[in-house]
Amino acid sequence: MRKILLYAALVLTLSACGHPKGGNGGAAGREKAGREDITETDPHTEAYIRKRLDTIYQDIAKPTYDKDGNRTDYIQNAFNFDSAYCSQRYYALMQRAMEICHERGEILYDYDHWVCGQDYSDDWSMRVSDVYRITDTSALADLEIHNFGETRTTIALRFERGNWYIDDFSPSDDGEDDQSYLRQIIREAEE
Repeated sequence: MRKILLYAALVLTLSACGHPKGGNGGAAGREKAGREDITETDPHTEAYIRKRLDTIYQDIAKPTYDKDGNRTDYIQNAFNFDSAYCSQRYYALMQRAMEICHERGEILYDYDHWVCGQDYSDDWSMRVSDVYRITDTSALADLEIHNFGETRTTIALRFERGNWYIDDFSPSDDGEDDQSYLRQIIREAEE
């Protein structure tokens, strides 16, 4: 019984002092916990966006297996990464442009925007080099992609549905980005 009382007194003392093992009872413990929560859960921080991009691109790099148990690469994967990880407006534009191209017998993209190439190397990898221009609804990220060589690219992100989604794979101020390309295809088909 004496050991139980000593243990209870120790726990209460640690809690009152804000000791991490004793909870966040003290002011110092509450301050520390508040900062940690913001760092881990605030989606409008560079750290959160980096983690989100790492999660998305880990899915791209993850080997998958077909119904017979054979390893397949990203390009052969039936999972639709565009619908899962692109913004709703980007995906809607891409779907409409794809329909138009299909009707015309044309190809929308002659490369894969996820892997920055036409093929997928076994040692494909991605690294986020910079995240910037973070607002409530948008951000930009520079990526270094290794796929049969090194490629540097920028992507635009959009905050919607409670998380960050890719809104453009080659944003630019000169109108030469993916969204402009998709809109041009749609506009030409409607004329």
